Amino acid sequence: MAKNSSFFVDFPTTILGLLYLIPILGIIGFIIKFGVNVPFYDQWVVPALFEKTATGTLEFKDLFELHNNHRILFPRLIFIVLGFISSWNIKLELFFSLGLAILTFILLYKLSVNTSKNQNSFFYFTNLLIALIFFSLAQSENWLWGFQIALFLINLCVILSCFVLTQEQRKPTQKLLIAAIPCLIASFSSAQGLMSWLALIPSITVLTKEANLRKKYLIFWLILFTISTLIYSLGYTQEPKTINLSLLEKLFTASHFFFNLMAAPLTNSYTLSLGIGLIIVLNFIGLGFYCFQNRKDQYYLLKSCSPWFSIGIFSILCSILITLGRYDYGANYAIDASRYTTHSLLLIIAVIQLWFIVITQSKTLNKNYSLKLIYSFIAGILVCLIGVKSEIAITQAQTDLINKQRGKTCLELINYLEDSNFFKIHPDRCLLRLSKTTWWIQDGVKKLQTVHLRNWENNIIFKPESEQLYGYIDFPFSRDQPLKIKPQDSITLKGWAIFPQTQNQPQLVFFSQGNQQSFFANANVGLNSPDIVQVLHSPHYNYARWQVQISTLEMSQGDSSTLRNITIKAWVYNPDSHEFFPLKGEIKIIVEKD
Repeated sequence: MAKNSSFFVDFPTTILGLLYLIPILGIIGFIIKFGVNVPFYDQWVVPALFEKTATGTLEFKDLFELHNNHRILFPRLIFIVLGFISSWNIKLELFFSLGLAILTFILLYKLSVNTSKNQNSFFYFTNLLIALIFFSLAQSENWLWGFQIALFLINLCVILSCFVLTQEQRKPTQKLLIAAIPCLIASFSSAQGLMSWLALIPSITVLTKEANLRKKYLIFWLILFTISTLIYSLGYTQEPKTINLSLLEKLFTASHFFFNLMAAPLTNSYTLSLGIGLIIVLNFIGLGFYCFQNRKDQYYLLKSCSPWFSIGIFSILCSILITLGRYDYGANYAIDASRYTTHSLLLIIAVIQLWFIVITQSKTLNKNYSLKLIYSFIAGILVCLIGVKSEIAITQAQTDLINKQRGKTCLELINYLEDSNFFKIHPDRCLLRLSKTTWWIQDGVKKLQTVHLRNWENNIIFKPESEQLYGYIDFPFSRDQPLKIKPQDSITLKGWAIFPQTQNQPQLVFFSQGNQQSFFANANVGLNSPDIVQVLHSPHYNYARWQVQISTLEMSQGDSSTLRNITIKAWVYNPDSHEFFPLKGEIKIIVEKD
């Protein structure tokens, strides 16, 4: 009987654990499916840190210096450690971010336990909803970008400080000192981290009922904030922005951007976002007013709500900071760029927890069952919005995956890419998804090779002929006579490319001149090709066509006037056999003098 009793007691806990695990497993699957082991954009600053660490020349200023107006001291340390552990495997950074998020959710759950009177079905319902929001795909960019470790680290630090301040068994001074440590880490992980000091003021004010002690705690806390801000500002410079908007237009765009940012975790709709963002913020303000108004006869309510007010205020302050830095991109940019939602979704979580506390603990509202029904109905709406948002995020991730994979292939072949104008300026260049500046990638590659963290192909075989058909250059049609063009002209190349008898198909075609075993340009494979499917009788070739327009200037490494007679050949790279295979046909060009 004892065993049966134990089983039935543990069964609900097991089910709850599995339910909490579902959104986490969803993110793990998302990272495995769409994460690509290739650095892109801001990550190209990291190889310099690896080189300095390996050569023993790393200094504190290298860790402390600004990166896009942010001090990312602690994230830099994490990048260095993870990089040398994994030979800079980007997927380890992605799972590290997920690990930080899991720790943050555990603290959110424990914080909910500390601020709730009991753990009933309503409590579990609320925290399951929060798990769904917290691990949603609304922040899909950050789940797939290792450089965003800073955002997950800052969230963890803020929630940890709030949790410390709710520990009743510790003295107020101890809690204050311990809570300051995560805030210090957050402050030097990104500019948003400085907001943690201000956000925690509501939690500081409820540490004691004694007015004098409360005043001392607040002064001490604000002194720490001031010191952190002064240290942060050492050598701080910011380039002035030129925004061609009137003051009224700036205020309208900035406010619209802010409310869009608040709604971004729930919707991609430009029409609904302003209203949803406004509702979220007004709910937070209204709950704050209610708790403050009833602070005398329901002080316990204010104390239970204080950490959630801190979390909500932190979210708002971060969103204001992001708004000031990004509203010139347009109000809808807040919806399009999902990387900003990691902080803004905390406000939604705070509002949900505040409503839960007010409904269950308020003397005047805890017996109002209609509020629970409304709460549950709105929770259902939130689940639906998250589902739609996640579906959109998956679609976007699928598109981005192709571009990243192209970038990864291009990076693997970087030793075979010429320093041509195509790879510097062309909108279809395969390195564009990794960085808008090609030299940044080239410099990073050199540094990584220096410290032996990554190696790139050097001995790939060029197959001059192949028994199997890998594709054609089928435009321009006439190949009997050379094509004559002017130095200022462009040429359009079209064709198709496949890997015969394999499921995985090429995503890039590379172009060489004459007998050179290097490439001056590329084309993206992926255009619809029903004719190829019909001829070769395989659905694998549905998107085998490619097309690219290349100017004469982009064919060269400098002045196009040096070009005369050119023979263009096209190749595909098979990573399995480490070989380049030629496409049928070649284009002969004569560049005429003006």
